[in-house]
Amino acid sequence: MVCLVVSLCVIAVLAQKENKPAFARVTLTQSKIGYYDEIVKLYSESVVPAAKSQKGYLGILLLSNRETGKGISIAFWESEEDAIANENSGYYKEQVNKFKDYFTAEPVREEYEVTVKDGF
Repeated sequence: MVCLVVSLCVIAVLAQKENKPAFARVTLTQSKIGYYDEIVKLYSESVVPAAKSQKGYLGILLLSNRETGKGISIAFWESEEDAIANENSGYYKEQVNKFKDYFTAEPVREEYEVTVKDGF
């Protein structure tokens, strides 16, 4: 089972504060098959609490496929500046490194502006 952990930094709850668009960082990962439960537990118990302490944090999602090991992590920030400051602080790299023993390929990171939201 391969796990794709995507660390998107955006959720904006998905609220748009002061009519500014929220910002999201997505991280796509491919992990070893058979470690689904360990990865989900580590993400829930370590990444989520650490994210909550970051300036501009709005929320976080982990999408996982137990059969393929692919995952998508999406983190939502109030602004692109908050996401950049978060990365410059070393936080992002620290979180990704927690999963290095599970990865079968380098994580892919992408950034997006949240342009439409509904239901969150």
